[in-house]
Amino acid sequence: MRGFIRFITAGAASAALLLGAAPAVLAGGPVQVDVGGAGDATFLPDSGVGGLTDAKPADKRAHTFFSRTVTNPIPNEIWYTARHLESSYELTGLTAGGAYELRLYFLDWYFTRPGQRVFDVDVNGTRVLSDFDIIGTAVAAGADAPLTAFGVEKDLAVTADGNGTVRIDFVRGKVNQPQVNAIALVPAS
Repeated sequence: MRGFIRFITAGAASAALLLGAAPAVLAGGPVQVDVGGAGDATFLPDSGVGGLTDAKPADKRAHTFFSRTVTNPIPNEIWYTARHLESSYELTGLTAGGAYELRLYFLDWYFTRPGQRVFDVDVNGTRVLSDFDIIGTAVAAGADAPLTAFGVEKDLAVTADGNGTVRIDFVRGKVNQPQVNAIALVPAS
């Protein structure tokens, strides 16, 4: 898969990063982005996006491998950075009309109770998550918030548009602003 990821935020210039040359992209493999972070050998760094980034405070406990809410674990370092406020990502250079699995990773160390951060996610103009509550999702699965932040993964079947693009919009919802920690786009099997 050779393509570009373009980061878009309101009021900010967009930046593009060539993915085909990066080690995080393998032929036919996933596109993975360390949202708000510097990346590693498997995740591309998040740069030029604008908005606000954050890192998990050292004193905040986190359980990122909570099997009830995470089916495809990622490295802790990737979980421990985030971007909040409304933002959009365009993954381009994909197969037009191609089927993919979009994996969105969330870990909220700022808020401690369900209902304090509720937002929406759109993919290619279609709402795919409505009134999404990171902590509420973890608590519903048996997490013991507020003592520990729990990782939540949402897997969504998506189709690249006619131009070979998957656009992801994190949209302010009922309460506070959206937050995301990592994005992975994997060809459907």
